Amino acid sequence: MLQIRASQVFTHSIEDAVAAKKALDADEPFNEVVQKYSTCPSKAQGGDLGWMPEEAALSLMGEKITKDERNKIIGPVHSEYGYHILMITEVKIENPDNQQINLAVITPDELHNRLSGGGSNPILLDLREGWEWDIAKIEGSQLITRENSKAILSNLNKNQELILIDWKQDRSPSFVKWLLGQGFSYAKCLEGGIDAWSDKIDPSLARYEIDEDDGYRYEDLFDSESEENDNHKHDH
Repeated sequence: MLQIRASQVFTHSIEDAVAAKKALDADEPFNEVVQKYSTCPSKAQGGDLGWMPEEAALSLMGEKITKDERNKIIGPVHSEYGYHILMITEVKIENPDNQQINLAVITPDELHNRLSGGGSNPILLDLREGWEWDIAKIEGSQLITRENSKAILSNLNKNQELILIDWKQDRSPSFVKWLLGQGFSYAKCLEGGIDAWSDKIDPSLARYEIDEDDGYRYEDLFDSESEENDNHKHDH
């Protein structure tokens, strides 16, 4: 499975998209073209969209990427959001058995750029308690609980990119490992959790503190299946 990192020039104007492509064809540096024409928040990072699985890249770019296509420029590609010109900056092969995947993270800036840049967005799963969710949440995320976890996970494609949100990246690493054990290929932690998102991306969201000794509901998600099995045994 490939992981692809790309940068983009994004604009709502077809004229600007054409002008940006002509500048790139004339060997103008990609970063300079980004600064001149792009309106995406990723402009602050030179257009960098961060890492994405190949399915997400295919949805955004309209073509499959191979491991040898570093620095390839694609576009302009038209989407419902506007016009994208993309440059492949890195491609790597991920082994699902590689322990490093268990620790995969996406920074708040990278996630913000992905959500703002068009194309296929990752699935956002929030692992926090309901009262935390009521205080602050990322638009488009889903609160996953013991009661709804089976229904949510059963409706997901196991090759979809999942971003796990918690308070301060305190709970998501364990859940990433659990999801990978269930056959999900791409699961990442939001670096720093909702607290970092509130601090760096959306200061309108309230920040809060919790007692780390209270225990976390997400642990119940791991136990629900085993508990069902135990109850089944007792019924016999």
